[in-house]
Amino acid sequence: MKKHNIVLWICFLFLLACRLVLKGGNFPYWSVLAAITSGLSIFLIVKNKLPSKKYIIISVVFSILSTLAYLGYQQDPFILIYGLRAGIPTLLSSFAVFSVMEKKGGFKLLSHETRWSPLVSILIAIAAGIILSIINTLISGQKINFEFSLLKLLICLNPAIYEEMACRAIFMAFCVYFAFTDNSQEKSMNVFDLITMYFMMIVPHTLIHGYDLVPTLILCAFFALPFTLLQRKRDITSAMISHGIVDAVRFTLTGI
Repeated sequence: MKKHNIVLWICFLFLLACRLVLKGGNFPYWSVLAAITSGLSIFLIVKNKLPSKKYIIISVVFSILSTLAYLGYQQDPFILIYGLRAGIPTLLSSFAVFSVMEKKGGFKLLSHETRWSPLVSILIAIAAGIILSIINTLISGQKINFEFSLLKLLICLNPAIYEEMACRAIFMAFCVYFAFTDNSQEKSMNVFDLITMYFMMIVPHTLIHGYDLVPTLILCAFFALPFTLLQRKRDITSAMISHGIVDAVRFTLTGI
């Protein structure tokens, strides 16, 4: 087993141990994952240096938006201090993800193969978001109480940006960094490398939601897996948009 895979599995086992042993409702599982992914991000930044100026700016914007999203929960400037729990990991992970993307390839922020590729990504994201929103509404079992507000849309920036960058894409970037010695894509990845990458992109993020086994598996299958496939097979932007749509519909129909 390659060393970087061992590191990821040790991190996961630690996260799993926290989830199983420390079952208190107020235990900050999200902070544990944020610490893990921030550590991976710092490692990649040290190895690859910062990305280009363009992606530094995008990273800062992502960080600001994921922090401002907390104003949707509470209209109090002091909530932004708490929001840094998402803003800082988002900044670090974005730096790391974009640095690996520029130097190694293997994934994209937004597809640009043809002039229509960005539009195709958006349409795919919208379609996936609608389908997953319907599934989410049907399986949630919650009473529908339609209530639209711009604040609820603001909140969606948190899962759309923070969770996709700092809880999912960073694992992809970490695996890509070690697997791709050039831009040859999957050629440098063996089966276990791929299993590790997809597992880490899918399971840790769902595990920290604090649900029991069956709901966690449902989240993995119906939401984390599609978002992961969008990131890996299309681009990160499509996963962000799709994730944001799912939460926007959920918050509007069933509340926060």
